[in-house]
Amino acid sequence: MQSSNVRSKSQGIIITINVRWWNAEAAYAINLTRALTSRGNKIWLLVNKDSPVHIKALDYNIPVITDIELDSFSLIKQLSNLRKILKYIDLYKIQIIHSFKSNGSFLFSIARYLRPQLIHIRTRGEARPPKNHFLNRLSYEKKSCDGVIAVGNIVKTGINKLNAKIDQFETIYYGDSPVPYKPDLNRINHPLFKSLGPETITMALVGRTQDIKGHQIALKALAKIKSLKIHLFFLVKDLEEYPDELVNIKQIIEDEELGKQVTVTDFLPDLGDTLSLIDFGIIPSLASEVNCRVAVEFFSLAKPVIVFPTGSLPEVVKHNLSGLVCAHKTSDSLAESIQTLANRCDFRAKLAENALLEYQNRFSLSV
Repeated sequence: MQSSNVRSKSQGIIITINVRWWNAEAAYAINLTRALTSRGNKIWLLVNKDSPVHIKALDYNIPVITDIELDSFSLIKQLSNLRKILKYIDLYKIQIIHSFKSNGSFLFSIARYLRPQLIHIRTRGEARPPKNHFLNRLSYEKKSCDGVIAVGNIVKTGINKLNAKIDQFETIYYGDSPVPYKPDLNRINHPLFKSLGPETITMALVGRTQDIKGHQIALKALAKIKSLKIHLFFLVKDLEEYPDELVNIKQIIEDEELGKQVTVTDFLPDLGDTLSLIDFGIIPSLASEVNCRVAVEFFSLAKPVIVFPTGSLPEVVKHNLSGLVCAHKTSDSLAESIQTLANRCDFRAKLAENALLEYQNRFSLSV
């Protein structure tokens, strides 16, 4: 997780992430908290009570604040929220508030005015650009906050369109701990690989089966090069989440006669073991992808990645260095890139080496 000017002095920090589901932005907030905590800072996460990010914070023993409802439309409730924020600032000797969502962020700007020692930092982690109006512009300006972080340059570009007078503005990418796996494992003793020949090239697509994640495009790409000894793993967290899309995926596998070249799995508790044995990852996403957790996970296991030019993927995966960025979001372009990595063993090995270095130098929580 790249950052500049990291302070060595311990800070009291509140990080706010008022989302009601577990997504990449929530993971970014959790991992930022872990990284800052490892440097001796004292962090409190302000979250929605009983939300997935609340549960995840408890898993990591991160202190939480759950009695402030930033999403409320009630003026009385927001005044109560402000009183509570000021109370926590004084009680915990908070020096920095780092807010992830727009809802309620104006309260931190007010608190910053009432507590002059307070620093307010905003992070934008959404794919869609902020709406260009006066209040949004003001919320990003130095009158309201001391600095802004974008999770990718594509997000930074969207914020720049506000023409706000931002004091400090940085891009800091998603970071994570290395994916755990068993180093002594090999394909012969792994149930998903033992039936594959040693010469088979393996690749994986990790994620939900939504259309925008590109599973159907990946299958059509594989169908164009099925004469090659390539096996594709679809590693899905929950096969029942998008049943219609799953039906379409299975239909393409049948129509293209890919049954022996594709494995579709449900949740794997030992995902790292599986990923450690593949040759490379693919992320043919058609939309979003501003916080790409999966690419960072592949990198931590020294796996190069083929990506579509979507969101911040071309920023995370450097073409011909840590992977390949397809020229177009098409099955033809994806098939061409897969062929390149499948056929060029030495090139693939060099990309794998670089992928691990990229993880260590750009995306590790220790950076």
